[in-house]
Amino acid sequence: MPDFTDVALVSLGTTPGLRRADAAFAQQLRHAGLGCEVAPVQIGAAGALRRNAAITDLVESLAARRAPRPRARIVVFSTVTAALLQRRAGPYAVRFDSPAALNRPGASGVWQRRAERRALAGARCLLPWSEGASQAAPGTAPRVVLPVPIEPLPQTGSRDIDALAYAGDPGKRGLDLLCRAWAQAGAGARLRIGGIERDRALRWLGRRGVDEPAGVDWMGPVAHEAWLETVQRARLFVNASRREDYGIAQLEALSAGAALVTVPSAGPYEALPLARRLAPGLVAEDLGGALAAGLRLADSELDGYRCAAAEELVPYRPAAVQALVSERVIPALGLA
Repeated sequence: MPDFTDVALVSLGTTPGLRRADAAFAQQLRHAGLGCEVAPVQIGAAGALRRNAAITDLVESLAARRAPRPRARIVVFSTVTAALLQRRAGPYAVRFDSPAALNRPGASGVWQRRAERRALAGARCLLPWSEGASQAAPGTAPRVVLPVPIEPLPQTGSRDIDALAYAGDPGKRGLDLLCRAWAQAGAGARLRIGGIERDRALRWLGRRGVDEPAGVDWMGPVAHEAWLETVQRARLFVNASRREDYGIAQLEALSAGAALVTVPSAGPYEALPLARRLAPGLVAEDLGGALAAGLRLADSELDGYRCAAAEELVPYRPAAVQALVSERVIPALGLA
């Protein structure tokens, strides 16, 4: 790392989505003419202690405090967790998908919510990913909503996959809800599920009394590039998540031309209002009913859906987000 830069981005990077978002933000700052160095957080052996939200956040916030970073005109913490226990030694900002006020309810989130109020109150500015996250974040610190850029994806290939879903974290992703819905609505069609191996999925489902439905292909973990290639072949992308802190996978699916069938997941679920505007019948607590409606869509209806989705995604395209960085984020950081 250099001895000095404009922005030091402390990247917790605990999920692929967070890592992609951090890389994109750093690149946008560089495109705007600033120096930006990413300081990755190493969790180390303490990662084995992460068994509930309170301990997980403690382990990760302490690791973020220890992470080496260059001297910079301003530090940006890439999540609220990364900012919770930092020693204040200069100006900083916080970029986040969801605040603790939203995603750490109840007794297990007491210390995080208290620490969040202190951390956000001292920030020069906040950079939430979504309007929902912005509204929920406590305090009066200035804020600029900065979405994660979504690249346009080719839509010229064959749509030979009826439906696609992701269940890397089966509890959060609602694998049991997904499988019940597919058993109800997926007769004669094929569903591919990424992120989890069949053996692990069946053990998890068995503990919840859910049988493996017919017509499911288990992809296991898959690299991001291969995943995007698969999404481009899907007619439907199905989301059964109990909670979404943003929903990059859903926005990427829309960009790839898949129609989004989804439950109204709790949290600042950025793709949800888009899905409702595009096809309200594909958004429902009754995922089986919404899935059946999606599987009935004709090719011409899907073509119309894709055209409308492309219009909805204009504010998320890299050029639009880059303009926000140059025109609003850099002044808010005090770097204009």
